[in-house]
Amino acid sequence: MIWLADRLTVTLVSVVLPNVIAPARSAVQRFLVWRVDVQGDRIEVQILGWGRDEEAWVIDYRVLWGDPSGPRLWSDLDMVLQASFPHPAGLDLPVRAAAIDTGGHHTKMAYEFCRTRLARRIWAIKGRGGPGIPVWPRRPTRTNKGKIPLFIVGVDAVKDAVYARLRPTEPGPGAIHFPRRLDADYFRQLTAERVVTRFERGRPIRSWQPKRDGEPNEALDTFVYAHAALHGLISMGLRLNEEVQGVASVPVRQGADAGRVIRSAWMKESLKNLRLWA
Repeated sequence: MIWLADRLTVTLVSVVLPNVIAPARSAVQRFLVWRVDVQGDRIEVQILGWGRDEEAWVIDYRVLWGDPSGPRLWSDLDMVLQASFPHPAGLDLPVRAAAIDTGGHHTKMAYEFCRTRLARRIWAIKGRGGPGIPVWPRRPTRTNKGKIPLFIVGVDAVKDAVYARLRPTEPGPGAIHFPRRLDADYFRQLTAERVVTRFERGRPIRSWQPKRDGEPNEALDTFVYAHAALHGLISMGLRLNEEVQGVASVPVRQGADAGRVIRSAWMKESLKNLRLWA
């Protein structure tokens, strides 16, 4: 999911960065994007907020438990996608786009869910690795069993960008902020992959692979596709910085306190151990 912002006004903090930063409550959130991952017994949802120069905030991460082969769980998802998020300035921030992964479990149900919600920018997507695949396609394909618009997302390019964005230690362009309530399992999933380089006929071939067999990576997948959904909106004409600037003058509600900076030796060590290249 996607959300636009100039500065997030709820206290957020990162657990992957060596210097964990909670942005000050001094400006305006503007834009939300969701990504939805369908599993065999649940649907996992990550909500991202976006600000100037693609500074990002993880607004929420939810697991909706149930049977994806039946209608009830999809109805629960639809209610989540229609929700808005209150802002201290008095704004209600709606979801601007959502990317629904159709490449795993219950593809038919995912197709049917997206079919009638395209006007709400709830997009059926499928990830594809490999060099040269753009983050978001110029146009969707209909070569699928559902005969619906299906957007092929270049996941390798997005993962490169996401891992690079885990390194900044101060708020600003490209930085990512995380809410304090996220647990260690979320960050293990977010950093569950690494780049592996192999050689074929003397040519290096790089690909993203799990660090360990069977390692869960739903937090990474949902982040990647929410990031791609932002690019989907940009391809439709969204001018992120201009839209953020349009609401930056909205006054923040009184009583909104500034966030704190948390510095963690454990996080610094985790970052040092993060290997992007094999």
